[in-house]
Amino acid sequence: MKAMILNEYGDNAKFQLDELPQPDAKAGHVVVRVAATSVNTVDTMIHHMGNDLPFSPDLPAVLGMDFAGTIETVGEDVTDFAPGDEVYGCAGGLADLQGTLAEFMLADAKLIAQKP
Repeated sequence: MKAMILNEYGDNAKFQLDELPQPDAKAGHVVVRVAATSVNTVDTMIHHMGNDLPFSPDLPAVLGMDFAGTIETVGEDVTDFAPGDEVYGCAGGLADLQGTLAEFMLADAKLIAQKP
């Protein structure tokens, strides 16, 4: 899948288009095809401050927290969602969670909601 990654943090760090493996669904999670995302204040802080923040992901990093998209697959124990459901949430881009600046993301089913 295509993703925008950072290979370094700092004021001059640039996002680069890269290919990453598509995530697989795991228990309690869903794989979402991302349709829309944003870069919010926390993303900007991580981009500039990097490891000075305790919640910054390891490099190379896929940032992005907020998203809207469509569920591709559901993991074991996920009963409230099904493939094809349109969802939104704030479920990535911190610590060990892949961010939303990618075609697909793995999201904890507790951190997403059905599109109104």
